[in-house]
Amino acid sequence: MQLERLGFALILAGFALAFAAALVAALSVAQGGAASVGGCMFILFVPICFGVGPLAPYLLVAALALALALVALSFVLWRWALGEARRLAQAPESSSR
Repeated sequence: MQLERLGFALILAGFALAFAAALVAALSVAQGGAASVGGCMFILFVPICFGVGPLAPYLLVAALALALALVALSFVLWRWALGEARRLAQAPESSSR
C-alpha cells in the first residue's frame, strides 16, 4: 500500500514539475525572452526526444544521455532481479515443523 502511495506521489510530482516548467517558459516568452525546451519520453524501451529553442541541441543531447542512462540502469536492475529470483528458486526450502 505504501509503494502505491509513493508511485502516485512521484507521478503527481512529475506532472507538477512539467506544469511549472511550462509556466516558467511561457512567462519568459511573454516578457520578451527566449525559452528553450527539451525532453525525452519513452514508449516501451524506445526514447523519443524533442527540443525547441536556441539551446535545443544541447538539451537534446542531455535528454538523450539521461534516457540512455535510464535504459542501462533498468537493464542492470532487471538482470539483478532475475539472478536473485533464480538464486531463491534454487535455495533449499527449510520447514520449521
